[in-house]
Amino acid sequence: MSIKAIHAFLVQPGKGIGNPTEISGQKLGHTGDLYELLRSIFIANADNRDFEVMFKIPPSGAQQNACRDEFVAYAASSSLANGKKIAERLQAATDLRSGIGLLFLISGNNGLKQRLVVSRFPANEAILAEIADNGLDLQFLKQVFIRRFYAYKAVLLEDENPSAGFWSGMVTDRQAGGSAENISQYWMSEFLTADFSETPAEGTRRLAEALKKAIKLNPDIEVKNQIASAVTLAKSVFTGQTTSISDFCDHFGFSESAKNSIIAQLPKQSLADKTFSFDPNIFKDRLPFRTVEIENGAILTAPSGQFSEVFQITEKDDGVVEYSTSGKVADERLMKK
Repeated sequence: MSIKAIHAFLVQPGKGIGNPTEISGQKLGHTGDLYELLRSIFIANADNRDFEVMFKIPPSGAQQNACRDEFVAYAASSSLANGKKIAERLQAATDLRSGIGLLFLISGNNGLKQRLVVSRFPANEAILAEIADNGLDLQFLKQVFIRRFYAYKAVLLEDENPSAGFWSGMVTDRQAGGSAENISQYWMSEFLTADFSETPAEGTRRLAEALKKAIKLNPDIEVKNQIASAVTLAKSVFTGQTTSISDFCDHFGFSESAKNSIIAQLPKQSLADKTFSFDPNIFKDRLPFRTVEIENGAILTAPSGQFSEVFQITEKDDGVVEYSTSGKVADERLMKK
């Protein structure tokens, strides 16, 4: 691993303060004890005190996040000016209770990937004791940083192409003991505007299972049709996108009944708002086929993502729907219901 640039900024509280203190910053050299300390953080691998998060996207669904944008800009051009924008963002999220912090931005490379570590150390108070000619000399120090180098907050981002990546990263709050539930909200929600993420496989699997259970358990044909139609279109809409189960429902304009039926299948309601990167292969594996049963006994089945291509669907009066298709017979089978 190699470090390209390190910048340090003294960040004082700015949240709720009319005229926050001007931020001071400095580029650091690549020698000395401080550099070695920061390098140890930069090269460290994730452990059980680090948690994967994803940057939130706005309700509009646009693939944009202001904090991520500033991180991408700094990774592309690690300048004092770009770093100061990140420091100003942290200042706006820092209240008097959180106090003064020393922010470090460390950019560099890990093989073919670009790596960015953003770390904040708190200010502490201490007493400096030295032996002088006239005896013991004591001084009270108001701002002591990195007294314990393991008590810090940090986020690590890594990608071969930050402008397209940098959507997920690893976050830690060693000041809070390194547990997920104790990570400071101002660091996670206000500064980073991020949330704990699920892996693409876990999130997509949970979505698919919730859809499958909801369409089976809800007796309303209209609700079943809404869900089935969304399953057919999901791959073309969400491949390569970040979403959540709530966003999935809202995108397709599900009725309250349909959305509630889906969320009811989750172990916890809060999981509906967890973001993840949609994995079309996992989705297809979990929901490979869409089946429609007609009241006359006919059962129509096709791959879920191609149902509307295999069957031409015509809606007639009184809820009657006509399905038509054509092709050579490839196979026939008898199945047990």
